[in-house]
Amino acid sequence: MNVSWVLADNFTLDPILDIKDIKEIGPLWGSWKTWRGCSTDNVICHDLAKATDLLKRNFQDKCNFYIPNDNWVKLDRPEKVNLYEGSFVDEFQPEEIVAMHLAGSQSDIVLLLGFDLTEKERNPNKLLEHQAQAYRALIINAIENSEAQWVLVDHPGEIDKAYSDLSNLTCD
Repeated sequence: MNVSWVLADNFTLDPILDIKDIKEIGPLWGSWKTWRGCSTDNVICHDLAKATDLLKRNFQDKCNFYIPNDNWVKLDRPEKVNLYEGSFVDEFQPEEIVAMHLAGSQSDIVLLLGFDLTEKERNPNKLLEHQAQAYRALIINAIENSEAQWVLVDHPGEIDKAYSDLSNLTCD
């Protein structure tokens, strides 16, 4: 059974937990923002400027580093970098979405850490509300289009009913 973890961008490791114990269960997938605190195994960076900075520090030698194909070309095709296709129109956590798709395509079980899928009040700012809805839709799409079983670990409350039709999503 192939198990992977996907870390939310804002995930912080509880000091009583040992990251080695978590990694014994499966590899970690997440944003470049999670690497310092968790030594994330598979790191996604969607931002060209940040990818440039990380590559200058040979970040690709420290983890499995993933960037968009378009950025790889713009960065003169650096070695030891993994690629993915796709772009995002809205600005939100694209690394989380990409990590979910990549982990979901390779795993039987995907454990989600630090994600808050509770129901939120509508944002009066139309742009922010649109982004929140797009983010929910992208999460649903990642889970729906995967044969993996998805588990929200230590979820803070009841899951938003927008996710209730996902037969392969549970909480633990």
